[in-house]
Amino acid sequence: MGALKVLSIVFVVLHVADAAVIPCTWTQFRLRDLNEESIMLLEKMGASLPLRCLEEGWRALPDDVFLNAQNEDLALVALETLRGVDRIFQNEQTSVTWDRETLGLFKNIISSRQVENLQKCVRKRGCTESSACDVIDISVQM
Repeated sequence: MGALKVLSIVFVVLHVADAAVIPCTWTQFRLRDLNEESIMLLEKMGASLPLRCLEEGWRALPDDVFLNAQNEDLALVALETLRGVDRIFQNEQTSVTWDRETLGLFKNIISSRQVENLQKCVRKRGCTESSACDVIDISVQM
């Protein structure tokens, strides 16, 4: 059940990353392709969200998370969320029976390509490791 929630959050986050429109060639062209590839791998690894979660009123993100956000904020939110996803998937998931090859491809896309390249784009906007870029806190209720 917990793994399905994580996968659902990841699915939503990958779509959020599409909204992270900043003036960086990589985000304009390659990010969308990687998002679609990540979604395909997630669908291959997991199942759909159980009806029980929908009946309990579980939401992946609060409704007002993006209402007043600027494009720069969305890029930072997407980056920080992808970093969190990367940390989750770096841990060994011993109780989960995902295909190791598919999981490896997914982890490579998240960590090596999306996080690193989105970080480069955010830095181009003047955001560095020591600045407020790393102080993003999004509370997600599970």
